[in-house]
Amino acid sequence: MKRIIQVLHLLFWLALCQLPGLVGAPAVKANLQWYHALTLPPLNPPDAVFGLAWGILYLLLGTCAWLIFKQGYRSQKKLFSLFIIQLVLNSLWTPLFFELHKLGPALVLLLVMIAQVLWLQKELLPKHKKTAWLMLPYTAWLGFAAYLNAAFYLLNR
Repeated sequence: MKRIIQVLHLLFWLALCQLPGLVGAPAVKANLQWYHALTLPPLNPPDAVFGLAWGILYLLLGTCAWLIFKQGYRSQKKLFSLFIIQLVLNSLWTPLFFELHKLGPALVLLLVMIAQVLWLQKELLPKHKKTAWLMLPYTAWLGFAAYLNAAFYLLNR
């Protein structure tokens, strides 16, 4: 029974961490024509790469949340707060960039996200080294996203 509960907790966190992508998908779909009309920066990957990358990253984030949760919610409140803030910030970027076409504010938000995820990783390191390492692909992708966002901003103002 304990194993079943752990699997259910894992599935919950995996599903929860998919929400930013699900929330943002309609904004992306409705604005692809606008996006493709922009001057694209060097190293801009094909559209399919974004969906694949974010799908994997959201799975990694869900795994990270589950690993923190396994240690006990009450003792991990700060980590959970930082983690949830990251998810909320993540869910705000797509509508800001794609729906509102606010390239500059989206870049600022990405920089805040990077600072916030680095803070989360710093807090994870003492007791959750594996979890902090699992966050590295997400952090790296945010850095790449910031490069792309900055390039879109500079090339299309």
